[in-house]
Amino acid sequence: MSIMAGLAAVSVLGAGGEATVEAQGPQPQDLTGLTLEQLAAIEITSVSRRPEQLSGAAAAVYVITRDDIRRSGAASLPEVLRLAPNLQVQRVGSVDYAVTARGFNSFETANKLLVLIDGRSIYTTLFSGVLWDAQGLVLEDIERIEVISGPGGALYGANAVNGVINITTRSARDTQGPAISVGAGTDDRTLSLRHGGALGDAGAWRLFLTGFDRSDTEMVGGGSGLDAAAGIRAGGRADWSNGLGQWMLQGDVFDHESPGDVTLRGGFALGRWTREFDGAGRIEAQAYYDQTDRVNGPVEEEVRTWDVSLQQAIDLGRHAIVWGGGHRGVENTLTSPPGAATLVPARRDITLGNLFVQDQISLRDDLVLTLGVKVEDSSFTGVEVLPNARLAWSLEDGSLIWGAVSRAARTASRIDRDLTLPGFLVGGDFQSEKLTSYELGYRARPARNLNLSLSAFYHDYTDLRTVAPDPATVLPLRFANGGEGHTSGIEAWGSYEVSPSWRLDLGVVTLEKDFRLKPGEVDIASLASVGDDPSWQVLLNSRTQLTERLEMDVHLRAVDELEASSVDGYVEADVRFGWRFDNGVELALIGSNLLNDTRIETGDPGRRRVLGRSAYLTLRAGF
Repeated sequence: MSIMAGLAAVSVLGAGGEATVEAQGPQPQDLTGLTLEQLAAIEITSVSRRPEQLSGAAAAVYVITRDDIRRSGAASLPEVLRLAPNLQVQRVGSVDYAVTARGFNSFETANKLLVLIDGRSIYTTLFSGVLWDAQGLVLEDIERIEVISGPGGALYGANAVNGVINITTRSARDTQGPAISVGAGTDDRTLSLRHGGALGDAGAWRLFLTGFDRSDTEMVGGGSGLDAAAGIRAGGRADWSNGLGQWMLQGDVFDHESPGDVTLRGGFALGRWTREFDGAGRIEAQAYYDQTDRVNGPVEEEVRTWDVSLQQAIDLGRHAIVWGGGHRGVENTLTSPPGAATLVPARRDITLGNLFVQDQISLRDDLVLTLGVKVEDSSFTGVEVLPNARLAWSLEDGSLIWGAVSRAARTASRIDRDLTLPGFLVGGDFQSEKLTSYELGYRARPARNLNLSLSAFYHDYTDLRTVAPDPATVLPLRFANGGEGHTSGIEAWGSYEVSPSWRLDLGVVTLEKDFRLKPGEVDIASLASVGDDPSWQVLLNSRTQLTERLEMDVHLRAVDELEASSVDGYVEADVRFGWRFDNGVELALIGSNLLNDTRIETGDPGRRRVLGRSAYLTLRAGF
């Protein structure tokens, strides 16, 4: 309908974010060939904002390792995220994706997932989602990706509603010397150059240059989607230590272009200081500046973000406490031609302050209670209080049973409050969408060659977005909070080592949805804000070392139909053959989407693209 078309015209612009600080603990230098026992012992930081082993984390968390990324054969970050069974990834264009956890998926409704890259948020204040076309990372430099399904508001604030993706890149100390990666295929052409060196005896640096060129997709009725894109990104990172602590500085600049006078330019600079204090625990301070300029024909958007934050982790007897706070300012300006959908006012300055505290209390050696709360005060939407309670019970056999009750909220975006189409739509007083979450989980290693994780959830949502008519005159319309309902589901995954050279990873996720209007409410968009999701998906990954030099990876996924939009489900396969040579050179051939001539992944009528088979050849040296 026309209101959704007007929303789409504006929501393809922008970038901004919701920020946090990531506490970094000791990290493995090379995850290639780790056993399941070693993988379970990987230290993660997303669940409690302090290092802890994956096997003991009281949350539904899945970790994508550096070797997983290499063996995926993926050419972009969203394609890498397909490895996580607790994420649902829809490709909606050449470089556009919709990524979500536990429902609400489509390009415009995937607005409840917080994504962090080295502690810098890429969550946009324009429509509360992530614009994946702007995230051109050097994939080989990612250390790990921690994917939490479920709310994280008590630590990460508003908008960490259905999940958190925390991406950590490698230290400059681990990326010394020259490296090159080049790929060419039917859909993608990529190039990454990197060089690193030492900063005396106490530090290291690296510089990189990366670029991509992606072909057009096809329209459902035939013809080109005219959405090809190309871009270049350059930047660097330095890590060093001295008597004052550990320091990290990184940044980059980028320039992307697409047909139809579409350009995306920007960059960021981020600095972090960490120090261990006797008796005062670990203190960490971070600051960053992020700038993005997007032009889509006559519509232009500028976003400027400043963020500073501080946190301390300290142990006091049976209490492991993390506390901190931060302040952010966002300048968002959007200009569009007269008579078109726009934002009123064109510029809005938003400030956000936050304080949080979390206490992990060891009630017994095998029983840990976690209590936390975060309070955020936004000049745009007011105060949100986001509490969380988790209980973890470690059994004698090494397994873990955990449960959690949490509250989370998605605060109003600029589109929710300011979108205006003269005579048709006006800005309203849209309030936060709210979630109360109940979770129960089990994680175990029942055999030496088997790891399992199982979780169940029930999410109760209130004040969901609707499009309400004027009570007297119908027009103009405005966004309101007239929806409510719940989702529930099961998330299960595990890894099985068939032999030292063959590992299978299986993931199964289900989702049940029940949404409705509040009594007396009207929504002319028919609750389009809840998205369109499959009721189940199954992922199966096979990793085989055929010989000392030859490896084969098979990635199978089965996704149920999108019932609301009558998009068929599908079963698809990607296959990768990799050859690794003595001199550190790797050659890989990847075939993607091999089972179907064509496939559609989104139910959005305006964004449906036909996806088909593709081939991709990569050569890496030095990574």
